[in-house]
Amino acid sequence: MKANEYEVLLHRIYSKNSIEHSTEDVYAKMQMEYKKLNQEHSKNCIRRCEFEFKKSFFVVRNYVQQAIKDGLKHFRFNMVNEDVTKLNCMEAMLNRNFFDKRSLDQIIANANSVFSHYNS
Repeated sequence: MKANEYEVLLHRIYSKNSIEHSTEDVYAKMQMEYKKLNQEHSKNCIRRCEFEFKKSFFVVRNYVQQAIKDGLKHFRFNMVNEDVTKLNCMEAMLNRNFFDKRSLDQIIANANSVFSHYNS
């Protein structure tokens, strides 16, 4: 996924002025660390790459989780129960200790899909 979907999610929930530029860059950093991790390296390099990827992944995962929580607070009264349930499930998934970029990308895409119906 491109960092664009991550940025779209943040902009759907927060006003453009309230998002720090560095917040938008964290997905790009995670993407870069993910690419490094998937290249062949020595064992020491792999450990370091895993650590850097997990560290950057954790930051993105937390931003996504907070955006979903804040979006639920903001839009909950306009949402149908099915969408509230979907978002609550996504938030619960983000509480788990996982480091799977594809799963995180899917959560971001699904959250964007739900919030797109309620964005003013």
